[in-house]
Amino acid sequence: MTDDGRPALTMEAVGVRYPGGTVALDGVTLSLAAGEFTAVVGPSGCGKSTLLRLAAGLLEPTAGTVTRAGEQLGFVFQDPTLLPWRSVRRNVELAGELTRVPARERRERAEDALRRVGLSHVADALPGTLSGGMRMRVSLARTLTGRPDLMLFDEPFGSVDEITRGRLGDDLQELFAADGFAGLLVTHSVAEAVYLSQRVLVMADRPGRLVGEVAVPLPYPRPPEVRFSPAFTELTSQVTALLQGDPAADRIEVAA
Repeated sequence: MTDDGRPALTMEAVGVRYPGGTVALDGVTLSLAAGEFTAVVGPSGCGKSTLLRLAAGLLEPTAGTVTRAGEQLGFVFQDPTLLPWRSVRRNVELAGELTRVPARERRERAEDALRRVGLSHVADALPGTLSGGMRMRVSLARTLTGRPDLMLFDEPFGSVDEITRGRLGDDLQELFAADGFAGLLVTHSVAEAVYLSQRVLVMADRPGRLVGEVAVPLPYPRPPEVRFSPAFTELTSQVTALLQGDPAADRIEVAA
């Protein structure tokens, strides 16, 4: 983990214009501190996934700068992207294989990561025999083996049912509390953004830009029942108001 006080991720006046002339992002400036978990919400097509691709270095901005402090990056996609012919353990080891981690260390990291996500008992199973939630846990385990400084999440729980989504969110919260990585989560769910993050950034589209942010002063660990508290309701209302175009919504203070 980075410990020199530098932000884990910085974007300065970032813009993305595609060759056809479409402007996906315009003037995006943000800073993600080391050990901070931030969520990004916005309407479909506003550039949230483009923002993550920039953060990951998969896309270069056409304006502005993107800076990452750490060397280790993890990316959890919407789909678990598991190889169906490899066992769960060998899927988790794949990241280490690609980065030439020695075989013994790969196995140790994989077994530790599977234990942490509660899947040691299915290490020898094939992905096709697992539920959607279990496959996503395998994806999380694979990412953890890289010991990332910065974790990027692109709607990782969007394809599972609501109950499983809540459990995966609890798993992610525990991993974040234990490892202290910086996290940037893109989601369409306002409730998920507030429940998992310390700060919610709100985007508007055409072109994609940040229109406000809401600090989430709820302490960790966050029990599931916090979702029914008055403070949680007020925070989700603030984020929703910003999504609906109320610029004053992020200036309302909420007691933890």
